[in-house]
Amino acid sequence: MRRTARFSRIMLCGLVALSFGGVALGEDGPSIAKDSVVVQAAHISGSEDAPKEKQLQWKPEIAFNVNGPIADGSQVWVEFSYPGHKEFSKFNCQTNAVPAGEMLKVEECLGPDKFTTDYTGPVDFSIHLKNELQGGDKVLFSGKATVAKFVGPAGPQYPEFYVDEDWRIPIAFLSYEYDAGHRGSYFTTLFWYRGNPASVNAHLFYKGKDLAKSSVVGNEGSDWKPDKKQWGFANLSFLGIYKDDPGDDGYAPKFAISKNPGDYEVKVLIAGHLARSIKFTVKPDGSFDNGIADANKLGSKKTIVPVQVIGNQTTGWDQQAWKTGAFYGNPPKGFTAVAPAAG
Repeated sequence: MRRTARFSRIMLCGLVALSFGGVALGEDGPSIAKDSVVVQAAHISGSEDAPKEKQLQWKPEIAFNVNGPIADGSQVWVEFSYPGHKEFSKFNCQTNAVPAGEMLKVEECLGPDKFTTDYTGPVDFSIHLKNELQGGDKVLFSGKATVAKFVGPAGPQYPEFYVDEDWRIPIAFLSYEYDAGHRGSYFTTLFWYRGNPASVNAHLFYKGKDLAKSSVVGNEGSDWKPDKKQWGFANLSFLGIYKDDPGDDGYAPKFAISKNPGDYEVKVLIAGHLARSIKFTVKPDGSFDNGIADANKLGSKKTIVPVQVIGNQTTGWDQQAWKTGAFYGNPPKGFTAVAPAAG
């Protein structure tokens, strides 16, 4: 299947009350992790049997995570619409039963080739869960994406479609990920950027001291295209930086964040140049939660923090997009972006 890849890496999270068979399922019921939702405008297969006009159009593709429980006999399905086409595309996603505390990862749910369009503009979509055994069909998440296009490398007659994701750029996520081998939870951060996959070199600072670094291999120099209509993320793990001291396990010395409360900063080099700053404050218990994720029912254990864009590697991006477009039209209350800074 030929389609335009607008994402270089993918990560995804939400929370909605359900009711099946008369039994109310509140925060313990199935929910979407809002930060995991990714919408793309995909091409149909390049088969010679497909009408040419359809090969020059797009169809919806979506990925997301569903927090369990998901009862046996359930079906996750999605619906897309745009002005004048209320039911443009409906299709099922691969679904299986999931117990409470676990997650269904829908990594690629692709619309059928018969539902295509050359429309550009706002697109509404919703994620549903139905169960014919228990009865009921509920909306787990609803949002709005913006589809646009540019002239493809083959010429104006072959447009490339994409979903605009500039709303992601000022938002970062912090979390602790459990490391069974080292018997502790290490610090991670994730942020998005525009362009083809770039090299990323991040350093974690505390009281002016460079504690640790995390790197991602990617393009640099003229090979990196920061203005390309493509969005990806860097998921950075700072091994050796733990919430609590895991004790001596024979590896390099550990830094326990819980024993060192105060202000921290992650400075990020993208393609060799300082491009991001992520600042956060650690409490005496080692947590850095600011309440925004819980208040907005993010649906994951991550903390939402602003990320400052530094320099002019990426130009022309919509710095206000997060105000209405964040999480596909579900901007988090209490969040305020940080103004970009000169490099």
